[in-house]
Amino acid sequence: MQMTPVYWLYFGVAMVLLEVMTPGGLVSIFFGIAALLVALIAWLLPCIGSGWQWLLFSAFSVLSIVFLRKSLKNVFDGRREVSESPDDTFSGKRAVVTEAIASNQPGRVDFSGTSWVAEADAEIAAGVPVKILRRENLTLKVEAL
Repeated sequence: MQMTPVYWLYFGVAMVLLEVMTPGGLVSIFFGIAALLVALIAWLLPCIGSGWQWLLFSAFSVLSIVFLRKSLKNVFDGRREVSESPDDTFSGKRAVVTEAIASNQPGRVDFSGTSWVAEADAEIAAGVPVKILRRENLTLKVEAL
């Protein structure tokens, strides 16, 4: 069977949809990307044979998995740390504890007129000034000054 650009397009879209509908692996999207690339090439070069199309599909699949999987997995798993951005406005700043922080239970701090959930390695009483070490999503990691 001759694979036309339309078949590659259908296959690519199906693989991307399969990735969206299934949890976990982050694998079929790379086959979808490869199929969409082969669809584009087969559309631009209609004289290319089926053997070459399958070879290109295999090569694009392997290359996309090798070069894109790690970075996309970090993005989709939410493993990027917010405070590691170069324009972090929290690290090193001062705040004041409004609700006591225990070592196993978060408290609250006031920073720039906003109340934030805060965690610390040691107990910190209310009213004590603290230094913000970093921000992890909506929680500030602090230490007493």
